[in-house]
Amino acid sequence: MFDIDAGHGKESHDDASHPRLFYFCGVVGILGCIAAVVANIVAVIVQPSEGMIADTISANAAGNYAVIMDIGLYAFAAGILAASAGLRRLHWGHWTWTAGSWLLTLMAVLIVVIGAYGEYGDGEPGGVVIHLPVVAFMALVFTASAVLTAAGFYNHRRRWFWFNIACAVLWVAGAAAFWFSPTSIDGLIERGVAMVMVAWLLAVSKLLIDRSKGKATRLPVLGEAKEA
Repeated sequence: MFDIDAGHGKESHDDASHPRLFYFCGVVGILGCIAAVVANIVAVIVQPSEGMIADTISANAAGNYAVIMDIGLYAFAAGILAASAGLRRLHWGHWTWTAGSWLLTLMAVLIVVIGAYGEYGDGEPGGVVIHLPVVAFMALVFTASAVLTAAGFYNHRRRWFWFNIACAVLWVAGAAAFWFSPTSIDGLIERGVAMVMVAWLLAVSKLLIDRSKGKATRLPVLGEAKEA
């Protein structure tokens, strides 16, 4: 279904080809992760709020200090866009890999829309009309991207296949939990879900940097196993 065994499709462009591109994309991705996490922490500190447990990221991205969270979102979107470019050039797969990497570009656009649309989370009329559908669509896009690129990872890095699947499952489960969670803890759940995406981008960015140097990126596992 996902063309897992396709090793005869479009030629892979890893290793010696485009090392500077891989390195650049990896660095931008890591910086995007750092900026998003730092912006979230700073936004919680400077705004009069209930903290990370009750206040959602959307709430922190509204009000007088909205620019702090917006900068973090834009930086994270840039990181996602860089990962998309790097994965497209790496091309460890067939149509599934191409589709999954292009979906990351769409997700970066959705994150920018969320950051640019400043009427969500602050009780303004009509704010929820755009925000919730965009967030829900972004959740579907990330899940699809993780699953589609997982198919390409299967032949090259088996552990990365399972890492992508785990991120997709955790994302869906966390999003469902957030949707039905009480407002007293929805901020904590939302941040947990967001950290899945941050962890995924951080890992992929490290992978791209390692590919620029001709190295293999190992994922931590329990027990003994061969490099995958």
